[in-house]
Amino acid sequence: MPRATTTALLAAALAPGVEPFAPTARRKPLLRVDAGPAELWSGYLAALEADPLPVKMATAACVIGAGDATAQLIENERKKLPDAARVARWAFFGLVLQAPWNHVWQNLLEGALPATASPWTAVTFEKVALDQGLQAPAFTALVFIFFAVLEGSGFRGGVAACEKDLGPTILKNWLVFVPATFINLGFVPLELRVLFINVVFFFWVIFLSLLINDDEASKQV
Repeated sequence: MPRATTTALLAAALAPGVEPFAPTARRKPLLRVDAGPAELWSGYLAALEADPLPVKMATAACVIGAGDATAQLIENERKKLPDAARVARWAFFGLVLQAPWNHVWQNLLEGALPATASPWTAVTFEKVALDQGLQAPAFTALVFIFFAVLEGSGFRGGVAACEKDLGPTILKNWLVFVPATFINLGFVPLELRVLFINVVFFFWVIFLSLLINDDEASKQV
């Protein structure tokens, strides 16, 4: 790939048109305490335009932390009170891994294969294939390793978790994320794609959280 093209893709991966941590867009006044849904949404979009990556990171931390808290509610037969440390681990995952990873990946994918006027084109299906055929397995493996390291099992524990659960997890992932990815890449504006992923991931993280923590519980028996 020519050097100029590589540089352009890397620049687009960070944030197309703006620097990820530099608020180049004009900031709006702070929202009122009694702001309604429409004003809150407008404020969120303004913040997203001004500071895309930090806003996506904060959003992912909140949504994914809430996903694990919901998973713990489902587990109430075993745990009556939510484990704050576990929620914090999932929120930390959203902050430092899920949002930055998807921010960069979505911008790289869009830079390499720009969206077409109609979603029903070979370009959209090619992007879905790349996303779910390459990105999804790599990211899911990284999730297992990330939590194994964070919870004290180390890299080897993450590899062992991948050997045991990666294949079945990917198959279940495709049932959810192949159609969700088509909708995201075909119909959602680039700047809102990570948010869309976060919403879908809220439900997916409930499954992952139950799976990962069930494995941890079985090791302690």
